[in-house]
Amino acid sequence: MIDFNGLVVGFKNAGLEEGDTVLVHSSYKSFGGVDGGPQTVVDALVSVLGKEGTLIVPRFNFDFSTHGTPWDVRTTPSQMGIITEFVRKDPRSRKTFHPIYSFSIIGKHADELANLRYKGSFSKESIFHKLRMLDGKIMQIDNVYKGTTFFHYVEEMVGCEYKFFKNFTGKVTDEKGRTFIDTFNIYVRDWKRGIVTDVLPMGKILEREGVMKISKVGDATVWLMKSEDVYQCTVNAMKQNPHILYKIIPPTEENLWLIKNYSETLKQRQTITNHEQ
Repeated sequence: MIDFNGLVVGFKNAGLEEGDTVLVHSSYKSFGGVDGGPQTVVDALVSVLGKEGTLIVPRFNFDFSTHGTPWDVRTTPSQMGIITEFVRKDPRSRKTFHPIYSFSIIGKHADELANLRYKGSFSKESIFHKLRMLDGKIMQIDNVYKGTTFFHYVEEMVGCEYKFFKNFTGKVTDEKGRTFIDTFNIYVRDWKRGIVTDVLPMGKILEREGVMKISKVGDATVWLMKSEDVYQCTVNAMKQNPHILYKIIPPTEENLWLIKNYSETLKQRQTITNHEQ
């Protein structure tokens, strides 16, 4: 079981530095046990970042886009793991106003980022773009490599023939308790053509090019990378191979459910390590 001090040392060894702005994707279970629970992880990250740093975690919730469920910036929970829920409920955190791709933020840039208003999930007005403009980092804490949602931002910036903009309209409630109807969009894959997201090949390129630093914190594997490096490396890879971030499953009648509900690298998630050939 790892404790606060072990986490602090581990995150620093992973490459996280005081003053960083970092987007953290996380699996609490991957640590194999933490003394003090998820709050200890949050406190360790905030401690390493210091007063000049900013912690960003996803609080994505897909009920709005999938089921038309009303969304409330004050109360709708995150679907991205228990650590993100602890950050969402932390009195220090601010929340971005987006019913699908929302974020909880603690630190120097929290107010600035929470005040952003954008309709496009991965647009130039989004947190993903702002992370890049702030020279932010991306950290994944897990047992297996699952990629980063930042790839979808790259796809929108570059433009892809296998994706299109889709609007989602429903009830949203803001910080002051005002409820209204609003519309947001996502750059979605064309699942009717059999398009499924597959980020593992791009992950291997990021490792090979030295973009990802890979380390261990407790039992978890930690991948840390600069958002600008991820952007440039992915753009270059897409120029060489436009299919690098997806694959096609033949859209037969029996495959349609799998294609429509396909989760990123569902059938081939693997841990990318420094020793993989």
